[in-house]
Amino acid sequence: MNVAGEVDQLRYAREHGLRVMGETCPQYLFFSQEKLQHEDGAKWVCSPPLRTPQDNIRLWQGLADGTIQTIGTDHCPFFFDGSQPIIYEGQPVAIPGKELGKDDFTKIPNGLPGVADRLPILWTYAVRSGKLSPNQFVALTSTNPAKIFGLYPRKGTLLPGSDADIVIWDPDKHIRYGLATSHHRTDYNLYENWELVGFPVNVFLRGSLIVDGDQWLGKAGMGQFLPRNPGSII
Repeated sequence: MNVAGEVDQLRYAREHGLRVMGETCPQYLFFSQEKLQHEDGAKWVCSPPLRTPQDNIRLWQGLADGTIQTIGTDHCPFFFDGSQPIIYEGQPVAIPGKELGKDDFTKIPNGLPGVADRLPILWTYAVRSGKLSPNQFVALTSTNPAKIFGLYPRKGTLLPGSDADIVIWDPDKHIRYGLATSHHRTDYNLYENWELVGFPVNVFLRGSLIVDGDQWLGKAGMGQFLPRNPGSII
């Protein structure tokens, strides 16, 4: 969801008994179409597009009052300048990206990097700012998606019998965020030099420690296929 009217329509539909859900992404909460006028405006080209500050405000309201159920990312890590390689996991990587539209904006790949940004950005600028409670933060990013996709209570909660997928969060850890800390396979970050307070320090997958501070301990093949059940319980 990227505009105010969608929030209103979603609320109307749910009030009239329709089983519909809504999702927005951080870019629609923190940025507006004004970014497209900058010299590096291609970085903010995405679908659906960024809109106005008034739309940002209504989306925040929709999250706070429960009209919108989830916050995703639509993660698309296109390079800003794919002609120049970066070093990723020790290897040079160059992937054609936003520069494809330097002479024709219709050829700019639509999409933004964001999968690693979502939680720390929201903790600082949604929870610590008072826009959302810690419980809403967890529901919007974990519990509600698990319920919508029929994975609850195996996922999205800490209960006997649930998978022990746990993030240990330091709510007071200070970090200057950006490309160096996001670990995206791309050459830019939308939140470069943002000051954050609150960051994950450990991650457990089904009880196994896979992230310890800055150290990745996971291994290929640790994932599991999970069949989804139809229908939503929210």
